[in-house]
Amino acid sequence: MNAVKQATALSLSLYHNLIKLSRYGRPKVRQTEFSMETLVTKILVQLVSCKLFHATWAIRWSLFYDLSYPFDANTIYWPQAQKFQFTKQIINDGVNWYSSKEFVASEHGGTHLDAPYHFYEQGNFVGNIPLKDLIVPLIIADVSSMVNDDPNFVLYKHHLDFMINENFGKPCLIVFKFGWSKFVNDKQKYLGLGPNNTLNFPGLSSEVMDWITTSYKNVVGVGVDTSSVDPGASKDLPVHKLGSKAGLYNIENVNLSTTIPEYGCTALVMPMKIAQGSGAPVRFVAVCPKQVQTEF
Repeated sequence: MNAVKQATALSLSLYHNLIKLSRYGRPKVRQTEFSMETLVTKILVQLVSCKLFHATWAIRWSLFYDLSYPFDANTIYWPQAQKFQFTKQIINDGVNWYSSKEFVASEHGGTHLDAPYHFYEQGNFVGNIPLKDLIVPLIIADVSSMVNDDPNFVLYKHHLDFMINENFGKPCLIVFKFGWSKFVNDKQKYLGLGPNNTLNFPGLSSEVMDWITTSYKNVVGVGVDTSSVDPGASKDLPVHKLGSKAGLYNIENVNLSTTIPEYGCTALVMPMKIAQGSGAPVRFVAVCPKQVQTEF
């Protein structure tokens, strides 16, 4: 309340000073009491305060969803990839607590980002992806009812007729929901593991990725709630190749176990900034407006 009172008092003071200027010109007072310079300074302070108020208001009226899985012994990796594990742990439980750990892990496991360099030699490394492409509007394309838990499902353009609208043409990140997050605690089911470590889970067709990269130039990234944007059974990974060449990043193993709005949210994509990384673990957050009650 003190801050509000101070802001109100300052606003009234600015108002009276502006009245003086408009009626009598520059008031004849000592420099230490009042000057145009101090008035401008006060106005700037007020403007900054307003921006801080609006930022605080926006946070208060937003919901935050963590769309990433934790990294631990249960994190999903492809069969041949280096799993997450601590290689060294130092713990001192003496007078002053101290803990420090070292770990190893593949770039591509758990909730992670694929940089364009992953499948395109001239593409951006993780560390080169512009920040403006990591904080963007988020679109959730829920196709889970079409998938119906079928690991052989491949998404084609005709499945997405319902999505053709003006939102799709704005700078955004599109995440496709296959309904696979519910299997994350069953690695066999989630990856569709078969003989000789073959994989089988839903994914995008090259037709869909080609459509996105040619028709919607403002799309900066594509996400999925499976382990790959390509179907698990794919051998040559054309979806990765098309997206990488077009400069898109992928987010794989997105945690969509919680339902979030399909439109209206903002994606905060925060990968580990590995300078020359082809991929990196990512903390992926959706910031969504709270539903405002309209009936009382």
